[in-house]
Amino acid sequence: MKFLGQVFVFILLAYKAESENIQPFFINPLDNKTYFEKNLTELIGQAKKSIDIAIYSFSRKDMLDALLSAKKRGVKIRVVTEGDSYNNPQYSPFYKAMQKTGIPIRFNQNDRSLMHNKFIVIDRERVWTGSANMTTTDMTVNANDALLISEKTVAKAYTLEFEQMFERNRWGGTKYDNNEELFDIDGKRVEVYFAPSDEPESQILKAIGSATQNIYIAFFYLTNDSIYKALKEAIKRGVEVKGLFDERGASDNNSEALRLVRSGNGVIDSLSGLVHHKFCIIDKKIVIAGSANWSRSAMNRNDENILIIHSPEIAMLYLAQWNNLYEDSACIYPASADKLPPAPPRVTCHHYNKEHKFIRIEWNTAQDKATGYKIYRAERRGGPYKFLKGMTKKEAEDSQDYKKIGKIDGIEGSYYAHYDDEQVIPQVTYYYVVTTLVGDSESRYSNEYSEKVDRIK
Repeated sequence: MKFLGQVFVFILLAYKAESENIQPFFINPLDNKTYFEKNLTELIGQAKKSIDIAIYSFSRKDMLDALLSAKKRGVKIRVVTEGDSYNNPQYSPFYKAMQKTGIPIRFNQNDRSLMHNKFIVIDRERVWTGSANMTTTDMTVNANDALLISEKTVAKAYTLEFEQMFERNRWGGTKYDNNEELFDIDGKRVEVYFAPSDEPESQILKAIGSATQNIYIAFFYLTNDSIYKALKEAIKRGVEVKGLFDERGASDNNSEALRLVRSGNGVIDSLSGLVHHKFCIIDKKIVIAGSANWSRSAMNRNDENILIIHSPEIAMLYLAQWNNLYEDSACIYPASADKLPPAPPRVTCHHYNKEHKFIRIEWNTAQDKATGYKIYRAERRGGPYKFLKGMTKKEAEDSQDYKKIGKIDGIEGSYYAHYDDEQVIPQVTYYYVVTTLVGDSESRYSNEYSEKVDRIK
């Protein structure tokens, strides 16, 4: 399926030529692009009358600036969020900055559920929804997806859901089903379900049960027993099931992802960011997407939104994203990464804030037999690369800000190492690659990742 990534651009152009009323967008950490955030910022900039936001967490300054700019030009803005996020020191300054300008915010205070939505309604005409929070990590290094739907009837459904939380203080299980669920957009059947009132789990099980050829999934969490059993039943009847899972999400004690990996039906990601997706592709013609992980709490307690879109064109776009990440991933069970020549790690770079005088290079260290790593740097894309730093495996693992548990259900956990390059000049873009060492054997270069320091105080 590697060809899918190669023809992605052509599919996207062909699809846009046909219809722009349903547009998918992706954050792919492998290509270090920022068009996802650019499109969302432009969407906010186009608002004329109103913006309603239901967001689990918020910490992205560019998004804040776009909202404050909209407020200044007279756009009515309302926000609902999760109480734990609102009170979290990492996020609270952004919420307080909104409130300071008169933007009202309501938050969920129910300890048994989360306001986990990530949607925006613009002028009651367009809806942006998906897996991405408005945070720096979700807008840059985490793999995420979103859908922009330009259809007033869909926007009305999302507005009704929003107002249950904002106007009536109804959250989780206290909400009621008050929205349309079936829509026709450019001849495409679109289903919209809000959890828990619309009981989306039954619709997901129905869609999985309809599969006759293949099911491709990409999730941060898969902990729902009923959905896992439905996937196993699909495998029994001959359906190809392949999962792409986040390494940290798969390490959850309730995770069903590791069972699929162990049986050869999935891989663990090798990104240093998260696979934060929540999507499924069925028979290359149906896409399930939205804010919900496949967990019991997402289906039965949390405020979530799930879309089921019947469109081979959209399915092909999601499959291209899935394929790119799947081909890049390392299946950590049983020991597929322990091979010679060694496999390169997955690399990302960060300049976390304007006061940092360094660029942080991070990589996944899943290869159990690795003895060390080499870091290379260039000042133009594609090199030539110059050796920057060598690290033993122990030095790499000791560099972490957090530790991962060693084994879960017989699967070796991975680590995310880092090195801080302090020999940087402001406004210069640097390009980094990393190699894996197993004794005297060195892997090919990893993916290239670029970053620059904008300003040093």
